[in-house]
Amino acid sequence: MKIKKHFKYKSHGQIWRILISDSDKLIIETRDRVTKEVFYQCYELGTGKSIFTDLQLEDKFWVGIEGLYKNIIYFHKFPKPDMPGHKQIIAFDIASQKTLWSNTDLSFLFIDDDLVYGFQQGFEERTFYALDYLSGAVLKEFGNDYKTINMLRAESEEEKDWSDYLYPKKFTEAETDLRVDKAVKSKTENLAIEGEVEYNFSGDLLCFNFHSKVFEGSFVNRFFAVNLSNGKLLLDEVLNANATALFTDSFFVYKNFLFLLREKNEVIVYALTKT
Repeated sequence: MKIKKHFKYKSHGQIWRILISDSDKLIIETRDRVTKEVFYQCYELGTGKSIFTDLQLEDKFWVGIEGLYKNIIYFHKFPKPDMPGHKQIIAFDIASQKTLWSNTDLSFLFIDDDLVYGFQQGFEERTFYALDYLSGAVLKEFGNDYKTINMLRAESEEEKDWSDYLYPKKFTEAETDLRVDKAVKSKTENLAIEGEVEYNFSGDLLCFNFHSKVFEGSFVNRFFAVNLSNGKLLLDEVLNANATALFTDSFFVYKNFLFLLREKNEVIVYALTKT
């Protein structure tokens, strides 16, 4: 296994979300709480080429992403600042970098089989609709039939395939692969580990990160990638040199790409190749 730096992105704000479309478009959402602005970056994951940089909608802060589907980003707005509810559906095409359609009356629920499901909130109940994902035209009306909507939503969740993703999990003494147990312990046994060691592995590639205590209230968040077939250290990265809290979910693997989140404002993407 070889690991080679593919590309990286660093923001002045905080990285809020990292999303990957089914066509391997990488979307990075960053937020600047001081200036009250949100920005969106888009990369072609395979080439590392930037598609757009610092995209902003008309509302520069009170907006978020509901989901990605076939090169379309579905945004939402908020009814009121700092309120959790979502309103409006805005369909933005990555290729043309234009808004395809928006619906100010409905709120987003889920996407399945080329249909965007949404609802209109009434005084006591919701009215449900299904819209064409490309045009926003209403194709189906469900009234207040929440049972059908819940069934369709559950079926949609069951059909999602997460097999291309490898997410970290907590390392415990119950780990049955002795190679993993040996590799993790050999790198951490002489350190003052605080919190959990997070890891996962696929084939011969083991990824893990942990926090070690420097002094009271200060930690180093460190990441290792190890080739389990020979024990060789492939990558050693400091993700946070002076963390004041224990941060989790600092890495994940998607297909043949390793993603590291460093210092809350930088994403580093590595390409993984078999030797």
